[in-house]
Amino acid sequence: MSARVGRYVRMIATPGDGAALAEGMLRVAEGMRAAPGCELYIVNRTPDEEDAVWVTEVWTDEASSEAALERDLGEAGLGAVLPLLAGPPEYIELTPVGGPGLT
Repeated sequence: MSARVGRYVRMIATPGDGAALAEGMLRVAEGMRAAPGCELYIVNRTPDEEDAVWVTEVWTDEASSEAALERDLGEAGLGAVLPLLAGPPEYIELTPVGGPGLT
């Protein structure tokens, strides 16, 4: 079985701020390009929840994931999006097993 770890993160923006939250998370995603072990970091919107933003993450291992979570919030770009959140994010932990897009 793979040592990879994955996560779905669901964030709800304050009313009317869904687009701004998505844009902010896209900036975070750009910063994750250089994060060691980041294989996938995709920002998603859903058509039926205008203020919801989902992030799909895949990391080579738990250590890489934890290191990314422990980065300085400003360095990761997360500090700028925190004021847009209506509440804490929800997390669903995953174990990726393969498919198109994963090597």
